[in-house]
Amino acid sequence: MGEQIERLAEIAGREHCPGALDLRRLGNRQVHDYARFSAAAAALANGYRHVHLVGPTTRLMADDRMAQVNSRRLPGSPWQFSINRIVVDDAAAVIFVDLTGDHPDFYVAPAQWVHDDVQRRYDQWLENKGGTRPRNPASDHATLELDQISRWHRRWDVLAGSEIPGP
Repeated sequence: MGEQIERLAEIAGREHCPGALDLRRLGNRQVHDYARFSAAAAALANGYRHVHLVGPTTRLMADDRMAQVNSRRLPGSPWQFSINRIVVDDAAAVIFVDLTGDHPDFYVAPAQWVHDDVQRRYDQWLENKGGTRPRNPASDHATLELDQISRWHRRWDVLAGSEIPGP
């Protein structure tokens, strides 16, 4: 897998990738796998030395720091979460992979910030709806928009545990 990740790191660093992957032809699981490999390649390209995928879906280990990987592939769509499990327990950061352009782009935010921000926004939204979700009260779906994470664009230092400025 190391060779595959190094190759992806090389591709991720290019401005334009001829023959770019058509994500519309892939299932959700395949898209998420592509996002995790892209995040691993970008972590290598940003100075992390020991990068590997952990588990079947959401985790990535960069050196000794665990990250959760979330992806989106449709322009204008939000990143989606379960309000009951916004961030995996052992994550230090969340790597948001934006697959809507010609090449993957990354937003790296502290896991606790993501948890708190999603929870706060969800609680505010629910309060505006009278405390009950319209149409499907049992749903635990929550979202985060690009403009809400823009300050974390390419902040690979967050994954290293650097000091994080306040909200």
